[in-house]
Amino acid sequence: MNLIDGVDISDVVHLKLENHRTVVERLGAGLLGDAIDEHLGKIAAAVGLRNSVLLHERCFLAVEGETEQRAFPLLFRLCEGLSLQAAGIALWACFNNEGALHLARYLVKQGRTIMLVVDADSRNVRKGVFKTPKLTEYFGSHASRYVKFLGEPEDDAPQEEKFNELEELFRDDVWACVANKIWAKTDGIWEPADFAALRGQSKFSGAVQEMLQAQSASGPGGKPEMMYELAMALDDKNDVPEQLRDVFKRLRELAA
Repeated sequence: MNLIDGVDISDVVHLKLENHRTVVERLGAGLLGDAIDEHLGKIAAAVGLRNSVLLHERCFLAVEGETEQRAFPLLFRLCEGLSLQAAGIALWACFNNEGALHLARYLVKQGRTIMLVVDADSRNVRKGVFKTPKLTEYFGSHASRYVKFLGEPEDDAPQEEKFNELEELFRDDVWACVANKIWAKTDGIWEPADFAALRGQSKFSGAVQEMLQAQSASGPGGKPEMMYELAMALDDKNDVPEQLRDVFKRLRELAA
């Protein structure tokens, strides 16, 4: 593993016997032309995947950014009772980077198991990399197998249950309970109604962060820190949104 990780992925070859002859395979050869190995190496480096992880992990989980990258390992462990790594799942953050979707497409074409989990409002990001036409281009007509949008209701769920982002999925009482633990209110205590009043705004997470910073001396320094601290404070998996628990359960099945 150390040797594989110590070289560029374009220098890694697979030797195998076919009809009594040694065949040399280069990673990604024939997929996107002669430059695929160098291209793939740059993408993997950009999203923080080591060669050994890229070659050996059973399942890959792509998330939108730093918030999910910090919170998901804690939430997964709480829900499933083991770490992502122990479950054979490699986590990487897209950071709205189209290159990460190229990597996901490559892994799908190679028969690897992947899931992209992003906020519902990701469909509106610049370049439209998470919109249906782009996802269909990358993953074909079965894009929904590979991409999960947190906040979008199932087909048979009421549309009023639609949310825009991960933070909105957590119940108001969960937010209030955690806030009273780690972001003590300067005057009084946090109530579920404090958080309920912020729903329906353009960005619930931003409104919560601003409120906590304004009314608590220990308010979070940013959204990634806020969700990391929230995840650290939870000790009951039932406080994790059901939609997210379902995603973790499916990931566990895919990696089995």
